[in-house]
Amino acid sequence: MTPKDVWQVTWQKETTGTNENVATYSKRGPNVNLPFQGKVEFVDEGLQNCSIVIRGVSRGDESCYKCLFNTFSDVPISGRTCLQLYGPSLLITQTNNSHTTLSCSATGRPVPIVTWEDTEILENSTMASVTHHNGTVTVTITSTLAAFRLPDKNTRVGCVVSLFSGGVTKNISMVIPARTQASFPGEKWFSTCLQ
Repeated sequence: MTPKDVWQVTWQKETTGTNENVATYSKRGPNVNLPFQGKVEFVDEGLQNCSIVIRGVSRGDESCYKCLFNTFSDVPISGRTCLQLYGPSLLITQTNNSHTTLSCSATGRPVPIVTWEDTEILENSTMASVTHHNGTVTVTITSTLAAFRLPDKNTRVGCVVSLFSGGVTKNISMVIPARTQASFPGEKWFSTCLQ
């Protein structure tokens, strides 16, 4: 293609039932639509190469985005990319009467660092990582809490996830019930993080 073939580049966010225009670039310059101003910026401005960056990414930004090269012919040329956020999760399950298993995991790129806030009541910690086909890595730290270490009152257990791609640290926590309670269901808590 030559520059005269494209008259405008349009970025769209796919939403249920319709597509929402995010930003456009033409010979008149860049234009970011009002709802996305301050959040979306152009990195490359041009009719042949047009890139945007989304700042302060949150769950509301999860979607697929289309890049439409509007040409003087009837059919625009398009590309599509999807943004999916991976937040840390904390899972606590009682495996039997003598042990409670705690797992904390996070997925990201580059590889997230996952640690416990307090390791005094934990034992037998293991760490595992899985690399996914999209280049992200899931890191999981698993530890056990022996029955004789279960507290007489509810205790908060915290997990810290550091994601260096945005200089972000996320803390999530959950309460371990006191030993007087026979059992409790495992739960998952999610928090957002930047990719």
